[in-house]
Amino acid sequence: MQKLRNLIILLTVGLLPIGAGAYDGYTEGTPPRLVVEIIVSHMRYDYLARIYGNMSRNGFRRLIDGGTSYTSARYNYMFTHNSPGIVTLMSGAQPAGHGIIGDRWINYTTGEVVGATCDSTVIGVGCNEDEGRFSPRQMIVSTVGDELRRADTLAKVVSIAYDPESAVLGGGTDPSSVYWFDGRYGRMVTSTYYADTLPSWVVRFNERDERLDYAAAIWHVTMSHDDYIFKKSSAIMLDTMLKFSFDNIFRPRNRDFRKLRETPFGNSLITDFAIETITCDSLGADSIPDLLTINFGSQQHISEYYGTESTELEDAYYKLDRDIARLLTHLDNSVGRDNYVVVLTSDHGISDNVGKNARNNSGMFNALQFKVLINSFLSARLGDGTWVSEYRNRQVYLNRRLIYERKLSLPEIQNDVATFALQFGGVANAVTATTLSANYYGRGIAMKIQNSFFPKHSGDVIINMLPGWIELENEAAGWMTASCGSPYEYDTHVPLVFYGSGIESIRIEHPVDMIDVAPTLCDILGISRPNACEGETLGVTCQRQ
Repeated sequence: MQKLRNLIILLTVGLLPIGAGAYDGYTEGTPPRLVVEIIVSHMRYDYLARIYGNMSRNGFRRLIDGGTSYTSARYNYMFTHNSPGIVTLMSGAQPAGHGIIGDRWINYTTGEVVGATCDSTVIGVGCNEDEGRFSPRQMIVSTVGDELRRADTLAKVVSIAYDPESAVLGGGTDPSSVYWFDGRYGRMVTSTYYADTLPSWVVRFNERDERLDYAAAIWHVTMSHDDYIFKKSSAIMLDTMLKFSFDNIFRPRNRDFRKLRETPFGNSLITDFAIETITCDSLGADSIPDLLTINFGSQQHISEYYGTESTELEDAYYKLDRDIARLLTHLDNSVGRDNYVVVLTSDHGISDNVGKNARNNSGMFNALQFKVLINSFLSARLGDGTWVSEYRNRQVYLNRRLIYERKLSLPEIQNDVATFALQFGGVANAVTATTLSANYYGRGIAMKIQNSFFPKHSGDVIINMLPGWIELENEAAGWMTASCGSPYEYDTHVPLVFYGSGIESIRIEHPVDMIDVAPTLCDILGISRPNACEGETLGVTCQRQ
């Protein structure tokens, strides 16, 4: 009964009151002064479970042991990438509802590639103007942050990440500020969508020596080699004095800030900036709730380079554990233990290693070759022409203009491509856009594909790989040992922990859809749900005086 009581809180609310009582009726007691959402990119659930014993008690374990931990939280769609994951977390909608189906997609009208956050109408602030053209204009739904700002314009909503996509999408459409790291000059920057100039405290932060120290630092191990759990792959070189060191060929040299993302120091820099933001932006300093979203992304590149069960990746999590401990300590001191709530989760997981030391049932799917062969197949049947506009993110985008000009049947060509695709090694399923638009799937892989399908952005044929297979979209990605973007357990199952003021310490094993995170945060903050929210409020006991 206890688990059932904590599973779902059914809320009955009326119209949102106006004025000082804007939060009444949505939550018991006063909302926390600050909600911090920590999104650790590419963090699979089993990572924390396997290395839990080696963690300190002040970082990940403090959150897990002291909060409400959901052990069966999963994304319920296919295209598990950074951008869809972050928007799903912040909006409470599946990609089929919020439209961000990937980091990029194709515009059927122009044939151009559309970036989820690219915006030519803005310029960079604090960086080269043409390298900071990012905004949330592609977002068609509201987020938790948007609803918080709508409830009270004095509420602060801040999003921080290493990469611009994660920062922009985490902030929603109406944040107070959004910052990301510019690898060319080693600065935290933004765009004119958010501000015309950087605040003076950000300028001072960019002039500090820590970023220089991180860029030139040697990556040393956290503990003895025998104590590591992940040892399937490693590029570690031995050091004659230290016995064991991460000083390898990928080490940043000559203060190359762009290499920081391949080391744990990228996360450390983001932690430093988050702590500075809490202080200088006075987050959680008054009774008006604020929202801070922090995305840690270094382990994404570390796992892709070194492998998902590499010693490098494991050590990166231990160093992130220390960074999170630093962040929590700062929250204790600056906001107060009883005044903040932390949500720990991930935007998606990552596949097992492919190639050397990989399982026998894995492989690499050559997207470039596949696109050429599909076009040759259609040319042989329909006549010469560029029949495939693009193949991206496991989707075939057909040249619809050419198909209509020659008065051919789009559904028939889609079916032909889907049938042809099934002949390729590694392909498990191929579903057409017409089929997804005309049918409803309530379970299984087809449901997850449909939950990722947004007609204006999705391809004509969607390809699903066999478990363990990854897709290489270009020759430059040949170094990759792992990837994401599948509907399988390793990509969809992620940690989910709510920790903080009034939240019970409990472990819940009931299955949870990640669209439930946003409405739960809204309940904690005492605000209405995002406009396209499909999720339900989770049983997070958060009673405050």
